[in-house]
Amino acid sequence: MATIFYAAPLQVAPAAAWDVLDRYTRSEVHVFSACVTERQEGDCRVVTLEDGSEIRERNVTVDSERMRAVYTVPGLMGAEHHQAEMRVVREPGGGAALEWCTDVLPHELAELLREPYAAMFGELVDAVNHH
Repeated sequence: MATIFYAAPLQVAPAAAWDVLDRYTRSEVHVFSACVTERQEGDCRVVTLEDGSEIRERNVTVDSERMRAVYTVPGLMGAEHHQAEMRVVREPGGGAALEWCTDVLPHELAELLREPYAAMFGELVDAVNHH
């Protein structure tokens, strides 16, 4: 299984960062420029892309205590497996960092996703820091 991992320090307190991620899981905040709209259908975020196609992100775990959100996107680009975790990490001194880890199969899919996910991670960090 291939892993795509990004981490960055944040300019906001852990609770403020988690608030954005928690609301993101419920489609209450717009983060990514590639997404036109987001809506909830049960435990899924349904994301509409610019070309009108939709992606279903199924929430697996939204854990406020550990400040982590885990989701899967079944069949994304033909994936056998796709699971991701967004996590707020408490740093010494009261600061926070954001981690985004995505596991995919087949391995080759990671190479196709790495660059767009890097751009999306930048947008996520910006949204958390400025929301």
